Amino acid sequence: MGGASATKPANHRHPILWRQGLLTLLFVALLVLPVGYGPISWKRATPPADGLLQTQAPSGRLQEVAPPGAVQQLQEALALRRPQVTIEAPRDGANLPAGPIKLNLQVRDWPLVDAGDLGLGPHVVVQVDDLPAIRLSGLELELPPLSPGSHRITAYAARPWGEAVKSPGAWSQIRVHRVTANPLAIPQPGTPQLIPVSPADLAGSEPLLLDWLLLDAPLQGLRDNDGSWRLRVSVNGDSFLVDQNSPLWLKGWQPGSNSLLLELVDGLGEPLNPPFNSLVREVVLDPSKPSLGWQKGRLAEGELAQLLGTAPPEPPAQTPTQPEPEPEPEPELELEPESEPEPEPVAEPEPVPAPQAAVEQSLQPAEAPSTSPGGSARSQVNPDGSLRRSGE
Repeated sequence: MGGASATKPANHRHPILWRQGLLTLLFVALLVLPVGYGPISWKRATPPADGLLQTQAPSGRLQEVAPPGAVQQLQEALALRRPQVTIEAPRDGANLPAGPIKLNLQVRDWPLVDAGDLGLGPHVVVQVDDLPAIRLSGLELELPPLSPGSHRITAYAARPWGEAVKSPGAWSQIRVHRVTANPLAIPQPGTPQLIPVSPADLAGSEPLLLDWLLLDAPLQGLRDNDGSWRLRVSVNGDSFLVDQNSPLWLKGWQPGSNSLLLELVDGLGEPLNPPFNSLVREVVLDPSKPSLGWQKGRLAEGELAQLLGTAPPEPPAQTPTQPEPEPEPEPELELEPESEPEPEPVAEPEPVPAPQAAVEQSLQPAEAPSTSPGGSARSQVNPDGSLRRSGE
């Protein structure tokens, strides 16, 4: 009995220890499992923030500055406008014949102004593919013939200094073809497109506008660490990154030719919709270009009205010109008066002696007769004038 009583307590302790060990393991498992699986699933759902390209401000020789004062005046005056631009002809997807193309536009809530010496006011820009921009203050344009294949024609509302209006409906794009379509020559509909806005075709002095139109780009900024796209800008080798579709006014361009490279990339720096969104431009800075109205520090009320189209443009000022000196009259040569031919003397007709006088003259003898026989001399003459013979 003593042995049995010695072994019985030991048999009861083993199940207790086993249960305690099992409970401990279950408790540790409950603590570890939520911590282990939660962070793993979160890390897989969100890309690391360190891998995204960070935006950079212009650096090196480039410096971002405020726009001219006149630009700010015009911005305020146009702030409530919501332009709507539509390409009415040709129609989207048309296969065009050879020859020039007639382009018809419809523009609403946007004045189209040519302010004369002050430059263009609000206007419309037409761009074919990546060719230079064509600026219009009207609704019709004749485009040159297109090469065979597919082309993009884009029209957008622009402010007087060339900046593209980016509000909904302010731009329109069609795709047309010549001979036959070539889908690989143009971006597919709905894919991102980068359209540069020429920064130097309106002005040649600093600061210069740098702008672009970004169509069908993926939305970004909807959540933290969102990196759908970035725009890499390189000017003469100095590069920076932006993630906002906003224009920049830059100083630091060099006189003459400047290189400009625009590259649309994703958040990791990879090309976005290549090869269409990597564009090179030459920007020529020509200070000899005449200054336009929006480059002033401030516009007078009349100038502001002209650029907005509420007042007619003033006629171009005429430079006063000095009257040309009248040419000195050449000295007149004194010509000797031509001697008039003397009239030939007209011979006066000799007077014809009267018959009686002639008779008398013929009757006068050379010498008077000393005697006159038979009486006087008249008695010696016959009636016909002949002398009488003696004895008659």
